[in-house]
Amino acid sequence: MEQFNIKRIGSFIYRDIILLKGAILTTLSVASAIFFIVFLFSLRGDHQISSGEFTSIFGKFYVGLGVLFIFSTFKEAHNQKSNHLYFSLPVSSYERIAAAWLSTFVVYTLVFSFLGFLVGQITIILGSMFSETNFHLLPIFSESYWQLVKVYFVIQPVFLYGAIAFNKNRVGKTLLVVVLFVFGLVVLNMMLFGMLNYGYDVFSGEGLASEAFDKTGQDFSGMGKGFFMGIFVPLMLLASYFKIVEKEV
Repeated sequence: MEQFNIKRIGSFIYRDIILLKGAILTTLSVASAIFFIVFLFSLRGDHQISSGEFTSIFGKFYVGLGVLFIFSTFKEAHNQKSNHLYFSLPVSSYERIAAAWLSTFVVYTLVFSFLGFLVGQITIILGSMFSETNFHLLPIFSESYWQLVKVYFVIQPVFLYGAIAFNKNRVGKTLLVVVLFVFGLVVLNMMLFGMLNYGYDVFSGEGLASEAFDKTGQDFSGMGKGFFMGIFVPLMLLASYFKIVEKEV
């Protein structure tokens, strides 16, 4: 098992999906029913589903259900009756992490996006047949949709780590860590910005200082987000890998 094997990763993903098949089908069925009802209400008035309406409805379930899926993936690792069987499977630690990331981000995003699009399009078709709705293709790939995927891309490794690291109250403990981390990051960012620009009195909200603050945010926010995603996501995946190694010993 020293060599990275994509087939083992695929088999491990397939195994997890089979074990969680009942819960996955139930969740997708409930989500489909809720999507259909809410999409029907969205057709009232302008008789169409806009990209903003789709993202708003889709986003209410996409992140939350994704987090629950992450924690269910590592349920075996914390079960005292089955964890020895889980860790004795012929899969290396980095293959476990790769499989978990692929299944809970890539596969999940593709499947859930397709489900949202399919239910929305069926709703539009039925609306055009039985009401005044004009047939149109559901606009799924909007800027707000990709922003939502980016958010999940960043937070997914955090919850992946929490799902591995904590034995009890995993969701609550992980959420607490996320809140504390975000709060600390905001405070640190404000302190550094103020210290580096103390001569301009950037927090006065007046004149040149206020304009400089706004322009700096516009110029560097994209670069900062890209840098943060490029560093933070791999670091959290690496931390998850070491946590898995620790539990295997």
